[in-house]
Amino acid sequence: MKEDHRTRVILSLLLLAIVVMGVCASNRAWWDGFVGAAMMAGGLVFVLWRWGRFSMKTVLVMAVVFRLCVIWLPPSLSDDAYRYVWDGMIQMEGINPYAYVPADTVLARFHDETVFTNSNSKTYFSIYPPLSQVYFAAGGLFYRFGWRVSYFVIKVLLLLSELTALFFLSRIVKARMLILYAWNPLVVIETAGQLHTEAIMVLGVVLTVYLARREQGGWASVALAAAGWVKLYPFVFFPLLWRRFRWKAVWPPLIFSIVLLAPYFHSWVPAHFAASLNLYVRYFEFDAGLYYGVKELFLFATGDDWSKTLGPAFRLIFLAALPVIYLVDGRRKWPLYRSLLWIMGVFFLFSTTIHPWYILGLLSITLLSPRPPWHWFWLGLISMGTYLLYVGGPYWVFVNIGWIGWAIIATWNHKDRFLQGIQRLRARQKFERIRAYFPPGENCRVLDLGAGEGYVGAAVAGALGATVELADVVDMNRTTLPHTVYDGQKLPFSDDTFDVTILYFVLHHCGHQEAVLRESRRVTQGRVIVVESVYEKRWDLRLLTALDTLANRLRSGGLMNKQEVHLLFRKASDWRTIFQDLGFEVLAQERKGRWIHKQQLFLLRTDKGQENG
Repeated sequence: MKEDHRTRVILSLLLLAIVVMGVCASNRAWWDGFVGAAMMAGGLVFVLWRWGRFSMKTVLVMAVVFRLCVIWLPPSLSDDAYRYVWDGMIQMEGINPYAYVPADTVLARFHDETVFTNSNSKTYFSIYPPLSQVYFAAGGLFYRFGWRVSYFVIKVLLLLSELTALFFLSRIVKARMLILYAWNPLVVIETAGQLHTEAIMVLGVVLTVYLARREQGGWASVALAAAGWVKLYPFVFFPLLWRRFRWKAVWPPLIFSIVLLAPYFHSWVPAHFAASLNLYVRYFEFDAGLYYGVKELFLFATGDDWSKTLGPAFRLIFLAALPVIYLVDGRRKWPLYRSLLWIMGVFFLFSTTIHPWYILGLLSITLLSPRPPWHWFWLGLISMGTYLLYVGGPYWVFVNIGWIGWAIIATWNHKDRFLQGIQRLRARQKFERIRAYFPPGENCRVLDLGAGEGYVGAAVAGALGATVELADVVDMNRTTLPHTVYDGQKLPFSDDTFDVTILYFVLHHCGHQEAVLRESRRVTQGRVIVVESVYEKRWDLRLLTALDTLANRLRSGGLMNKQEVHLLFRKASDWRTIFQDLGFEVLAQERKGRWIHKQQLFLLRTDKGQENG
């Protein structure tokens, strides 16, 4: 009961924070309070994710409540909504929204309207694609009752679209994960509060994934086309659907697009649209972490502003990354959501303009990841502080905190993936160093003793076709090879079970080094391959101890901490003496490392087999 009471209190505080966030957003003089309330709301969402246990019904009901708390807001944080209403209004006048810039004298009779006065980019043609224009036109139907009525009609339609997306998300993700989007203060304020068309795009992208999972490729492609005709960049996702559904992903969206474009198309529309889009892409910059960082480096190095070069270069990098992602998606048979996340992640990483609401589509799809998307959650939350740019606030503080934090959290969030990739690469390198010491033939039986993750054994099995078993005092196995946990002294194998035993950086961790070697000799009828870290001088020993402790804590997540008390490094000559005293014949000895990490390889033979070589 105490936990339930605590959860209710925190949920009530979140509701209060969102109310305060909305109130403060309505007045520029209070924007510091808006940012503070948003940060608090984000922190409370994290706490509720950690502590709370909510039903899907509760998550959805509270998502609606939070949005209703801010739906009353006028276009305060962003003036985009004025352009939405303008485009809808002139459509009701029988004018194509792509025909003229708002400042054109042809539209002079509308220049006294509030939506013209407050609209941004009056000298640019509309850059809002046709499906957005359909929503704007629906609002334009009510313009005669005042621009505010038109504004709220569009807002309600967009909100219904986003809530529909929430419903479909609730069918494919767990309630706990949905909290990170449904209760996210950024999502709440940018959809219900400030009326951005990302709400429609989110519905299209979510439906694409939902329908694709049900093998409804035609409808999934229509949903993706709908998302594309809101924000354009989702069109680069179509090769992913082609790989999965072939022609089913072509004809339905083509027919849908023709029907949607027909009322708006004219020979000059592409040129007008491209002209405004080009100006936007070339000259607008906002909260673009990597772009800002590279730009500053070039400015420091050359003294020149490289904006006009770096912007196009970043777009080319994104375009060059697309075929790579398509190829990996096809070869590895990735689930659709993973490929979408890779494309969207690269897209935003190399963008020059990232307003807070831009990443809503990405946030919705990250919920399908096995791990919470904390780096994107963090960036979205901190990005709300960038609104302070417009009131003389500390814009750069939030840009730097947001992107540096994103990099740190992303690295931490994916540390295991990076670490295992490095471990697999090192294992292949380790195997290549000892490959020449394996006996010929494909029926070799190998024991990887002290196997850790098992990657060296896997490399042996893959390259030589050997039968490999793993053994260690802890279970860190990440392969499909058979693994045995033993007590560090007595191996549960019969005498002469294996042709080769590998001890790769193992002995210095053993509390009973001689017992491990005796057991290796007992279960092996051929060769024992030992690679050990060795030292020559006292400072070598101190360095080895520090590096080994750090590396094994990172790789094992604490599983190898108990072995730290047994750390015992030796000189190469000492190891050779021990091997000989235990009855091994040293067939070969080879120095591997020379500077920071000195290594010694020993090829040992028991006296039970006289194999070739």
